[in-house]
Amino acid sequence: MLSLDQLLKESERIEPVPQVIHQLMDLVDDPEVPISEITELILYEPVVTANLLKLANSAAFGFKTKVSSVHDAIVLLGLKRVVEMVLLNSVTKPLKSAHNGYGLEEGQLWKQSVSCALMASAIADTVDATIKHIVFTAALLKDIGVIIMDRHMRDAVDQIRQAMEADNLELVAAERRVLGIDHARLGGRIAANWNFSNTLATTIQNHHLADALKTIPEETAMVYLADSMCSMSGINGDLFSGHYIYYDRVCRQLGLAELDVNRIMSDFYSRKEDIYGLLAIL
Repeated sequence: MLSLDQLLKESERIEPVPQVIHQLMDLVDDPEVPISEITELILYEPVVTANLLKLANSAAFGFKTKVSSVHDAIVLLGLKRVVEMVLLNSVTKPLKSAHNGYGLEEGQLWKQSVSCALMASAIADTVDATIKHIVFTAALLKDIGVIIMDRHMRDAVDQIRQAMEADNLELVAAERRVLGIDHARLGGRIAANWNFSNTLATTIQNHHLADALKTIPEETAMVYLADSMCSMSGINGDLFSGHYIYYDRVCRQLGLAELDVNRIMSDFYSRKEDIYGLLAIL
């Protein structure tokens, strides 16, 4: 059985999310905060600014005019998209590697993480949630525990697959049985160690709804639904493709009809290749 303390010690090798991200998340969902304050926050981070402009000028967005400043990026892309791009750039490196213990090729964890984040963001827009950036960030980081668990999975994956197939278990339940801990719980603890809010860390920890919560918090419901949509679309690796047992309940809770879900998935697929093209840039 794995030790949580040892895994958290191992997680120290992952570069923490920059402090500017915490500051952005504190500001961006507050309607009283002027855009100029958020712009200045990004401007004070030269590396963040440079990466943002590199992304904004990429073929993925196809602007005819050059994006030369943070202000231009916000005008052309909108504040929400700019903040999402800053978040994407800040957590990309550890997600891009192959994670063979989980059967994920190079870039696959990045693709399923980014896809889930963008679908979760679209869900939040549809239900007009006031916690949009918590939802986006939780969806993006929900599998951060995979990075640390991966090397331990290499010797245990056959047992885990057997448990999933023989007893109809989801990945997290099989991980708990075989390894004593699952990647979602570990991810929540890593997020807490990075000084993210309790809401964000708890959403990451509970995104599989493995503990059958009586009341599902709205942000957790949105990340669960987005993750289910990624599984149904064939984006997630086979180990991550769950049973979606709370899918109908979550849709009802969020007030989403099947038409809404299909539209979100269709919109994502219409720009999927441009989005995945960012993998070569980030």
